[in-house]
Amino acid sequence: MIRITRIETTYPAPADDDEDYCPDGESTSTDDTVTFRELVELMREHSVPSHSHSRGDGFEWFSTESYQDPYSGDYTEQSLHYSRENPARMLKYWRAAMRFAGHRVIGRPEYVPL
Repeated sequence: MIRITRIETTYPAPADDDEDYCPDGESTSTDDTVTFRELVELMREHSVPSHSHSRGDGFEWFSTESYQDPYSGDYTEQSLHYSRENPARMLKYWRAAMRFAGHRVIGRPEYVPL
């Protein structure tokens, strides 16, 4: 079982005349424990990696494409993070799940404990 953190952020729609749009979004965070298979499925759904050249590090995350609510106009983005509560040995499973999900992994990971 691997611990993950899911974050969902909602941003308000920009005004038509707002050229320098930099919104403050509302975020909700959920901690969860998933199996390896569930992690691979989640990584397939969250198809946008935080780095173009992923190494499988614990600080890398995956996001969904932001989508707009047709009624409110708000934009929502979901992201999937490796939890720092995992023991160091779990990082190899995070990296393996990245590969099984079809993400390109190069180099060696670094685990930087907090």
